[in-house]
Amino acid sequence: MSFLQHPAFQSLVLPLLLAVAGIALLRWAGTRWSSLGAALGLVLAMAFWPGFDWPASSRAQTLPWIALAGLVVAALAVALKAPGTQVLGRRSGFLVTALITALAVALAVWAALGGSLLLAQLALMVGSVAGVASLWAWRSASVTPASLLPLLLAGLTIAYAQASLAPTAPDARGEAAEQDDPYYTPKWK
Repeated sequence: MSFLQHPAFQSLVLPLLLAVAGIALLRWAGTRWSSLGAALGLVLAMAFWPGFDWPASSRAQTLPWIALAGLVVAALAVALKAPGTQVLGRRSGFLVTALITALAVALAVWAALGGSLLLAQLALMVGSVAGVASLWAWRSASVTPASLLPLLLAGLTIAYAQASLAPTAPDARGEAAEQDDPYYTPKWK
């Protein structure tokens, strides 16, 4: 397994690096646009892994498309200067993004304990870019509510996919039977 295929790189390092690069790139366009950098990092990380599959045959495969749609809507809102694109204050922006980060990490724990490593990795991707947005909000106070839309939509999609997983039925001894993750298919070499 190469470093690029390692789950820790795919779910923590790559989204973090792409979110930082997205914020740095969009910073020159203004404070409203720079807050979209974290969402851009999430979409680019999801393009790298798990990728944009069409047609999406599972709920987990719809996640990159939902994050992309949220990014497009947020970018249109920023371009049109719609309500909800005003920059939040440093304290409120940091609190909101820190809450999203904590919820994404809790969602990753729930997915890992619930039996889906793919959903746990995807939730860690959301948590990683939300952490970057949190640090950016603390440092420069330039987070808008519209820029958090892709992160919230991705988190809600992951929560829905995890909640819709069927629980395993107990066997004759009363213990839950082991079941493979329906979303995760590793590429072993």
